[in-house]
Amino acid sequence: MKSVFKAILSALLLIGVLSCTDSDQLPDPDFAPQNTKSTFSTLNSPVVFIDEAHNNFLTKNGRFKPFSQVLSSDGYTVKSSKEKFTLTYLKQADILVVANALDRDRQDWSPPFGDAFDQEEIKALKQWVSQGGSLFLVADHTPFPKVIEKISFGFEFSNGHVRDALFRQDNKSLLQHSITKGITQVKTFGGSAFQIPENAHPLLILGKGATSVVPEIPFLVNAKTPRISVDGWYQGAVLEVGKGRVAVFAEGMMFSSQVTVSTGKKYGLVSVGAEQNEQFLLNIMHWLSKPI
Repeated sequence: MKSVFKAILSALLLIGVLSCTDSDQLPDPDFAPQNTKSTFSTLNSPVVFIDEAHNNFLTKNGRFKPFSQVLSSDGYTVKSSKEKFTLTYLKQADILVVANALDRDRQDWSPPFGDAFDQEEIKALKQWVSQGGSLFLVADHTPFPKVIEKISFGFEFSNGHVRDALFRQDNKSLLQHSITKGITQVKTFGGSAFQIPENAHPLLILGKGATSVVPEIPFLVNAKTPRISVDGWYQGAVLEVGKGRVAVFAEGMMFSSQVTVSTGKKYGLVSVGAEQNEQFLLNIMHWLSKPI
């Protein structure tokens, strides 16, 4: 049992190193999207803002560059968003991507953690969505869920770490929805977990034995660190809000491709088991931009 526990801790700490800190992990320079057919042209291209105004750990030309490449391959117009949210500003976009925002430009991972967005931004964002905007929200492992909870539209996160997971149609962990049509398997790489509001539609449900390790300080895990069962919790779900749409995911690397420079090992879209993650991403984007 002790050896199993140590293995779990090692895996969790590895997730932390891969996802954050000062590791030598970079966007995969060799990544090329599988997609070769554009859904949109210059005449009807949806505008996607990727938030970079809130100390985001995942950015258009940083660790979310492959994410941006996939979207561009399908005809989306992808832009870095470097301004605070106002209703006037958000109306320039069809879809807003907020991925791993932080409360400040951190050189450490020590509490306390504040809010990434001020009250005026929260008000503007919720109004924009209700009027027809689409939000793609990614909040990975601790501390990312805590700092974005006020824009999560009722999703309640475990502010911890979970292990990699495979979600499959055949065991009903990948749930039926227009987004999952034609997809048989999706892989995540750690992250967090959440409970969904009553009117949300789940996509990725964690199964028996799934656990969230909840350290007081991110990545500092030991035998006394609290852990909770997240059996039946979720890592992906969607929600309609007024005229708008919201997609929420508890893990970011599943939508990108990253390489550890020192080893050359790659994670994310090109990983074994994640072969359909790119199409899953495109299906999410189609739902948010409303062709589906």
